Amino acid sequence: MALIDEAKTALRISTMDAGITLQIERLIEEAKLDLCRTADISENAVSNPDALIKGAILCYVGFVWTTNPDEKDRLKSCYDDYKGKLAMSSSYGTYSEGC
Repeated sequence: MALIDEAKTALRISTMDAGITLQIERLIEEAKLDLCRTADISENAVSNPDALIKGAILCYVGFVWTTNPDEKDRLKSCYDDYKGKLAMSSSYGTYSEGC
């Protein structure tokens, strides 16, 4: 399943409206850039996301999308948790010994 479809499912959105789809795609790209730039996750890892990176991306999209304050706080906390764990893992970072 494509990431856009997973995001729509997570957001409980079934519309095929091009404007809404584009907005969600932009949020996915924002999440990827945020992971690369603030958590030092490699571009390769976010370009080919596994379940953990997808989870982080979906939390980010949900956090930005929702207007429910309680849900926003929960998703922001979840995203920050994912980001912190991914940043500490040598499997995802851009750092390598000898650099």
